[in-house]
Amino acid sequence: MKSVHLVTGATGFVGAALILELLEQTRDNVIALVRPRGGTAEARFQDEFLRAATIYESPLEPAAVLSRCRVVAGDVALEGCGIADTSLGNVTHVWHCAASLCYEDRYAREIRAVNVDGTRHVLRLAETMGAETFNHISTAYVAGRSTGIIHEREIVDVQVNNGYERSKLDGEAVVQTAAGPRVRIFRPSIIVGHSRTLQATNFSGFYGFVRQLVQFRGMVRRLQAGLLEHRPLRLRIDPEAPINLVPIDAVVHQAVRIGLRAASEGIFHLTNGAPPKIGAAANTVFDELELRRPRFVSDESELDLLDSRLDARLGFYRSYITADRRFDRSRSDAALGADRSQDVVYDAPLIGALTRWYLARLERERAAIPVGR
Repeated sequence: MKSVHLVTGATGFVGAALILELLEQTRDNVIALVRPRGGTAEARFQDEFLRAATIYESPLEPAAVLSRCRVVAGDVALEGCGIADTSLGNVTHVWHCAASLCYEDRYAREIRAVNVDGTRHVLRLAETMGAETFNHISTAYVAGRSTGIIHEREIVDVQVNNGYERSKLDGEAVVQTAAGPRVRIFRPSIIVGHSRTLQATNFSGFYGFVRQLVQFRGMVRRLQAGLLEHRPLRLRIDPEAPINLVPIDAVVHQAVRIGLRAASEGIFHLTNGAPPKIGAAANTVFDELELRRPRFVSDESELDLLDSRLDARLGFYRSYITADRRFDRSRSDAALGADRSQDVVYDAPLIGALTRWYLARLERERAAIPVGR
């Protein structure tokens, strides 16, 4: 008998890729919960689904598998997700992918409304429908300021770095109260583009770090051309700390593989078992930007005025480029068994390729901006 999967955030980075993976690994049907923003929910979903199928080079025939998808307009920030549960019919599994990725204080209300209240609304909907499982996409960085080995277990009483981390931690606490469905909490690390095509549809995390460097480089070049080609910048980075990059296809492949196991429940890290070091990754990014490799320092007092300006730009990324965190994967690996085909080694050539792909995208965006007269 076919199962029915309800997916929130169906047009997002994780949600669209997850739906493709569900359709590839099963013969089940999918209900996509979509906000009808800037057009109909159906049109938004079809556009994003076809885009994801194309850029990830899906082996599926999109037109054929779209018949297994039904789109429902809704908004997780609203009570009942803004829909009548009777309109959904029978739902077996719920995949809660919808999330706000904002972190600035000015977005605090939106972050809480989506990541905490939204999780509560989706969980209540799942309980009302009698869903068998509730699969929640969280983040490995609910670990906050913790360092060392981070285990796949509930995290309490931890200091966080920003409102986003707090909201995801509180969202997990909501999921832990589930009464009825079997619960799984998936914690991916820094999600980047597809392991083969390199393409992505969200540009936070690693891409945000690169973007800040590009913008800083442009600012300095306008003020003093040639300076950065001769003068190395100082970065407050722990060069030996890992940067846990994981491709979008590995995240959804592993989530679905674990999610299809009837006995699996609890918390699972969807992370890189052998992440590169941040120092080596930073050197590669600077090489691609045609900048001198940076000098790594540990104390703010070692920065001059120019370095301090870059340091301020990278404030959000501070804990991700200075903290030594190693994400234990014991439970994920046990659930996956021998299926570790999605492991990716982020060496200098691959990080360079990721960076070049994103730089080319930024250049296309810049070229598309109309020139003012």
